Amino acid sequence: MGRFKWPESLSFPLTIGHRGASAHATENTLNAFSLASSLGAEMWELDTQLTKDGVCVVSHDDNLLRVFGIDARISALTASELAALPSAQVPAFSKVAALARNLDTGLYVELKAAGTGISAWRELEANDQSFAVLGSFNTSFVRELRDAGCPYPLSVLVPLGVDPHEAADAAGADIIHLCWERGGNRPQDLVTTELLERAKNAGRGIVLWHEERPTIIDDLIGLPVLGICSDRPELIRAAADKAAAA
Repeated sequence: MGRFKWPESLSFPLTIGHRGASAHATENTLNAFSLASSLGAEMWELDTQLTKDGVCVVSHDDNLLRVFGIDARISALTASELAALPSAQVPAFSKVAALARNLDTGLYVELKAAGTGISAWRELEANDQSFAVLGSFNTSFVRELRDAGCPYPLSVLVPLGVDPHEAADAAGADIIHLCWERGGNRPQDLVTTELLERAKNAGRGIVLWHEERPTIIDDLIGLPVLGICSDRPELIRAAADKAAAA
C-alpha cells in the first residue's frame, strides 16, 4: 500500500494491538500501548474523545465508569481536571503519538467524538507522522476528513448487518474495517472472496476485527488483508511468523 506513505518494510497482515495490549493492561493507556509493541504490534488501535476545553485524549468511552470506576464524563472535564483524577489514566493523544514515534509504531485512530478527527490529523501532520489511519463507525466523521483533504488513509468501521461497500462509499473511505468478531463460531467465513474482490477492485484495503481465538487467527492470517486487530497482539504476531516460515 505504497500510496499510504507507510514504511516500505511492512509485511501484511499487520499486527494491530486493540486498544493496546488490552488483554494484559488497562485499555488505551500508555502502558497498554508500550506492552503491545513489546508483544509484536506494528500498530495500535486507539479511541479518541474530546475534553471540555477541546483537548483530544485517548479513551473508548466518554464516561470513565467502566474502565476506571469514576462516574465522570471526559466531555464535561477540562484537560487539567481530567489529569488531576488520580486513578484515571487517560493520556492526551499527543502523548500517545509521541510514544508511537519513539517506538516506531503506527496509529490506527478510531474517532469516537466529533472534532477529534481534525485534532488528531493536525497532531500527526505537525510531527510528520505518516504511519497512521483515521477512521470511525460514524461515516460523517470520516467524510468530514475526506472533504477537508486529509492526506491520511481513512477507514470506516462496519458492524454486522451493514453493507461494508455502501458504508465505504458514504464515508469516502480507503479502508473497510470489518467489526465482525461476534459473527458466530467462524466469522472468517463472512470474509468472502466476493467481498475481498470487490474491495480490491475499488482500491480499498480491509482490516479485520479484534480476534483472540487461535484457530480463527490461523485462518485470518492467510487472507489478503491489511491488518488484524487483537487484545492479545502476541497471538497475531506468532501466527504471522509461523505462516511466513512455512
